Amino acid sequence: MIGRVISGRYVVQAIVGTGGMAVVYRAFDKKKNRIVAIKVLRPEYESDEEFVRRFSREAEAASKVSHENIVNMLDVGTDGDMRYIVMEFVDGQTLKDMIRQQGFINPDTAIRMTIRILAAVDHAHRNGIVHRDIKPQNILVDSEGRVKVADFGIARLKANQTTTIDDGQGVSALGSVHYFSPEQAKGEVADEKSDLYSVGVVMYEMLTGQVPFDGDTSVSVALKHVNEAPKSMRDHRAAISVALDEVVMRALCKDATKRYQSAAEMAADLRKCITDPEGGFVKYPRTPEEIEREREARKRKRARDRKRVQQTITIAAAIITAVLVAFTVWFISRIAHTYSMPNVVGQERMLAQDALDHLRAAVEVEYDYSEDFEEGIVMSQSYRAGARVKYDTPVTLTVSLGSQWYYLEDCLGQKAADVEEQLTAQGVEVVDVVYVQSDSPVGTVVAYEPAAGTQSKETPVRLTVSGQRIMMPSLTGLNLDSAQALLNAEGLKVGTVSEGYAADAKSDTVIAQGIAANSQVLAGTTVDLTINREQTAMYYPASKLSVVVPLNASQVRVQLRLDSGDTQEVYQGVLNTGTYRIALSCAEPGDHAVYIYMDGVMMEEQNITFE
Repeated sequence: MIGRVISGRYVVQAIVGTGGMAVVYRAFDKKKNRIVAIKVLRPEYESDEEFVRRFSREAEAASKVSHENIVNMLDVGTDGDMRYIVMEFVDGQTLKDMIRQQGFINPDTAIRMTIRILAAVDHAHRNGIVHRDIKPQNILVDSEGRVKVADFGIARLKANQTTTIDDGQGVSALGSVHYFSPEQAKGEVADEKSDLYSVGVVMYEMLTGQVPFDGDTSVSVALKHVNEAPKSMRDHRAAISVALDEVVMRALCKDATKRYQSAAEMAADLRKCITDPEGGFVKYPRTPEEIEREREARKRKRARDRKRVQQTITIAAAIITAVLVAFTVWFISRIAHTYSMPNVVGQERMLAQDALDHLRAAVEVEYDYSEDFEEGIVMSQSYRAGARVKYDTPVTLTVSLGSQWYYLEDCLGQKAADVEEQLTAQGVEVVDVVYVQSDSPVGTVVAYEPAAGTQSKETPVRLTVSGQRIMMPSLTGLNLDSAQALLNAEGLKVGTVSEGYAADAKSDTVIAQGIAANSQVLAGTTVDLTINREQTAMYYPASKLSVVVPLNASQVRVQLRLDSGDTQEVYQGVLNTGTYRIALSCAEPGDHAVYIYMDGVMMEEQNITFE
């Protein structure tokens, strides 16, 4: 196959992977002038109807998903008797290889990688696809640390879900035995919660370097999935936090109703692990029997309370009346509509906010650096402890960002992605990356400022990175999603998206681009776009949208869904930890739903009135 030209377009260069059903090659796409991956069905299976169906199902499943954390399909076809699928080429390694090389993965890195995996799984589930074979071998990590889920070879549309295939020697369960769920081990239907179980197994292996269940045979491993409880990850590595162990243990529940019910729910708890490592926030769904027992207990308690109250009222009616009259006069004059301000200085921000939320206080949070308080601890409050404060009066909490200073290491020759990740972890507020033509390897730092040494986190760090030349594509006439996908495929980025109007262009398509088509630019260059919009009256909410970002370098996206059913992207950007206010507007008045996404996961929904 090496050197063969498939369909007159794809020049096969090398084998990059093999599987039981197909072989994956690296190839050069002469038409698009780019490197791609081609999965080719093995010749011995071309006449096997079951393998042809599985190969076709993979193409169908891949065609229904398009996400930054999924290996996207580019083309599918046949060349003579040969069937193939063309996918984007990921220059990196599998997560399995990464675990073998490192032994285990740092918890903070594992959390961020898993959140990306969950974003991909959530996208597939929202499109009606259950992957059914989530494992480290099917998760790719490119040279810049980006995570992509691959291999939908045994995926199923939910409407066509089955759990077994006949391999010619009997019936066998689908999926990889070390990673599949108890219901898959028993030959039952696999659903979204089965994928989340497999994600739990993958995370267990990432953090400990070993799978939760192992054995001499596949049957013994499958029986352990069904009957045995996994050991705590802290038995393998004490450095793993209690919170992280609790999240993974819930994902590995035998009872699917006790697991996380969606990828977004699991991702939300993983985010909490970073700010609340002591745990205690993982909650399991209650069974109908438990709910009924609690209801009966409340009924019995209310009956006892009523009896005691009736006895007390008979004896103390006169006293209570007098006390109520006096209390009412005092309450109206001194206490009504106020509360006593507690002392929250020195507390963790979330605990302080919970305490004030319990009092129905209006809380605003500001952040500042401090050499005396650790990061996330309240340094001051705008009202002293014990002061009477009206409910509608904002109370400002100033929260520590930790020390303002950090040590900037010499990063010449290092990979820019590694340097950016390190600076973000150190809390640097602004990291600017500029690409230049250089003889140094692509993606490495050739210059930086300020100089190495102790620096303020408020001082922007500018990295000059060796880039490669790319021909700017023509974006005119494409919608925003297509233009962004094309730019990303070419190694470019979307910059500022503005609106304009052109009578001879379709609505919501690109009518101008900041860099002319066919000009030579560096990889990573930002391209501004102008989208064709008809001029209409605009409506606004009473106040700006408040967005609380828990993690630095979070990808934040705000989506507006109108009563008419239309969906608009009203904000997209990378934000650090803090509270932000975002201005909203739309062309339709009334109550509309606003969805807030972070790192591809929907975190909050609000209904807002536009007038």
